[in-house]
Amino acid sequence: MTHISRISLFRRFLCGAVILGVLLSALPKAALFGWPAASDCRPYGTLTYFGSPALVGTRLQAKIQGIVVAEGMVTSAGSYALEIPADNPLTTARDGWREDDRISIWVEDHEAKPDFIAFDDSRRIDLTVATNTLDVKRRTWGKIKA
Repeated sequence: MTHISRISLFRRFLCGAVILGVLLSALPKAALFGWPAASDCRPYGTLTYFGSPALVGTRLQAKIQGIVVAEGMVTSAGSYALEIPADNPLTTARDGWREDDRISIWVEDHEAKPDFIAFDDSRRIDLTVATNTLDVKRRTWGKIKA
């Protein structure tokens, strides 16, 4: 094999590797690893906080089984939008939503209603925080003095 043919063979190999890399980078990672592709769960809508539109800067958290999977804040008075990522099946830590998960949205330290089943893509869900419930454990009931 001559020196020129070795260079030509190397160039062909390199060109093929570059093309393969470009094609693989265009595929969604879910297709590469064999799990179904899921996009972010993106709830949005109005947010009423104790009878008034939620104020700009109000803190929001999306929780699944008590685990915070997304955070955000109100950027337009009386409305919200959150992006909750899909869970990564390659990790053991819970970092997003899975099919049939029930998601609750917390506004400051109060749970908004309604909670909802996780979904793929965007959906309007109007939320309300209506009551300020007092969380008193039974063992302290009757021991509180006025």
